Amino acid sequence: MALSSRSCFLLLLLVQLVAVSGQAPSILPSNGVRLYLAYEDRIIPDYSMIYASQFYDVDQNNDANDIDDALWCQSANNVTNIGVWYYPNGTEVPLFDGPIDDSSAPSPVFSKRFSGQIALARRAGISGYEGLYKCIIPDENGVNQTLVVGVYTDTGYNNNDGPDADPTMQFSLLSTNRLATPPVFSLSFNVSDGPPTTVSCSVNGNGISTELFRVIVNGSGFVTRVTVTVRLREAGNYQCNVFNDRVTAGTNGRIGNVQAASSTTSLSLSVSDTPTGLTATRSSTGLSHVRLSWSTVSGATGYEVYYQLSSNTPVSVSNTTLSAINITSGLFQGSTYTFYVVSYGSASLPSGNASVMLTLNYPVVNDFMATAITSVNVTLTWSPPTSVAPAIYYIFRRHRKICESSVTSNSETFVSSPHTSTGIPPYSQCGFDLSGVYGAVIVYLTTNYLVTTLSTAPTAPVGDIIFSSVESVSMTVSWDEVPCNGRNGPITGHYLTYTNITSNTSYTVNITGGDNRMYNLTGLIPYTNYTVSIIPYNYNMTGPARQKVQLTAESIPGVISDLRHGKSPTAINIVWNPPIIPNGIITVCEIRYRESTSTGPYNITNTTNTYYSIVGLIPNVVTEWRELDLRIL
Repeated sequence: MALSSRSCFLLLLLVQLVAVSGQAPSILPSNGVRLYLAYEDRIIPDYSMIYASQFYDVDQNNDANDIDDALWCQSANNVTNIGVWYYPNGTEVPLFDGPIDDSSAPSPVFSKRFSGQIALARRAGISGYEGLYKCIIPDENGVNQTLVVGVYTDTGYNNNDGPDADPTMQFSLLSTNRLATPPVFSLSFNVSDGPPTTVSCSVNGNGISTELFRVIVNGSGFVTRVTVTVRLREAGNYQCNVFNDRVTAGTNGRIGNVQAASSTTSLSLSVSDTPTGLTATRSSTGLSHVRLSWSTVSGATGYEVYYQLSSNTPVSVSNTTLSAINITSGLFQGSTYTFYVVSYGSASLPSGNASVMLTLNYPVVNDFMATAITSVNVTLTWSPPTSVAPAIYYIFRRHRKICESSVTSNSETFVSSPHTSTGIPPYSQCGFDLSGVYGAVIVYLTTNYLVTTLSTAPTAPVGDIIFSSVESVSMTVSWDEVPCNGRNGPITGHYLTYTNITSNTSYTVNITGGDNRMYNLTGLIPYTNYTVSIIPYNYNMTGPARQKVQLTAESIPGVISDLRHGKSPTAINIVWNPPIIPNGIITVCEIRYRESTSTGPYNITNTTNTYYSIVGLIPNVVTEWRELDLRIL
């Protein structure tokens, strides 16, 4: 029986409706991962939405390449047994090892692995299994990647009116520090009733670049946590619009009587004002301590403070609600730092930074000087170091008399300018060190400033007086120097006074030069006591005298006086007075006599008296006697 044309058409239609077993796609991505919807023969974006009639466990559309019309999760990593599919509730979709079209496969959906890809296949209706399915599959570098698709029943898809985003976003600052320029922050919100295939954001109506992160909120619903990362410091109204594939399906989003539309979420952000009046001053509590202060910013809930050494990464040192802080650690003497302060609010972007530079120079006093010097005191003045003044000043003093080597040291604490250092011996060399106390550290601000105290009159006499080469009319006088502890300055000369004690006649000699300590006295009277007095002086200031008595040597006596005589026939009596100038002690008188006509020796006799009788003479004979010879024995 011949078939009618109508019968032939029905037969052809039945042949076309018979699905055949398919195979895995032969083309994989060259890099990365992707979702391939074989029934539609197209690569779909992450977080797309599909309906049940778009994926199967067989080659439903009987395409020329006999590709099974499952939803394929593909990777450039072409290895076997790769990838895992997960239900919306987070559990694994059953993995089937048999042929993909085997009737014993799990229902309603199952997964099957192939080289470089894993299929999500459907072999029954999915009512009750709708939601966000995810595939985790490693890329060519072995790093797991996640792809998400929203799976609907046909009716659920057709009736979907588009994603629903939370009306308000949540703000979170992501920057590791608030000094980041620009700051990095995130805006987060939930999207329900469909996957967020596309998210676009703007501020004050101007599109901005963002980084998009989406995470499934596991469960039966179509809920995704969306986070966009923004690098911007701009105040205003931030908006994000959410689209999905259903919005662009049908005719401008309309399928039947259902119009799908995008959803908008927004958040108004402010930018905290930049602090003003930032100053950095050094603190006397430590060499590397710094105090920062700035003006209060209205509306700010806090401030973050940083320091930066050269081009190093800035270091956060404090989060504070105050408008001043002390930095007492982390800084180093001799370095230059830049300090930054930013303000922030509880839900606002941090401000731009205020900055100030400060070099932690070593403190030095350059004008330490003596303004008044006496013989026993030195008045010192100074200005505080320009870098940082200490809390306390100390003065360390060393002094020694210039005539000796031993040094005496002492310290004077809690001093201030001007300061008078007392109790110094006259004509002493002093070395002064000015130091400052910075916390637990003592710093020398000026070292070894030298001052010599003024001279004053000697307070001690010369040492011993020594007589040498003592003659009857001359002698040599020498003396030891004034001892150091009574010198009180350089001895510039001596006054030597010698006095004839007998006549009370004095003569003074000025002997210049401190080392000239010898003098020859001449024109003296023999056998006479002389008092020698020596007075040291420095410049015009005289010291105490030292004196000593010395007797000159004896000399030849002078001539006797008032010689008289009386005679008898046989004797001559003579008397006389001692010499007016004896030049010593007269101990004996020698008398010589003989006849006038005699040429023989004299008769010699000695006497200790001032008279003598020459007896036994021959009458009428002239007797001659010589001048008396006085002998000083």
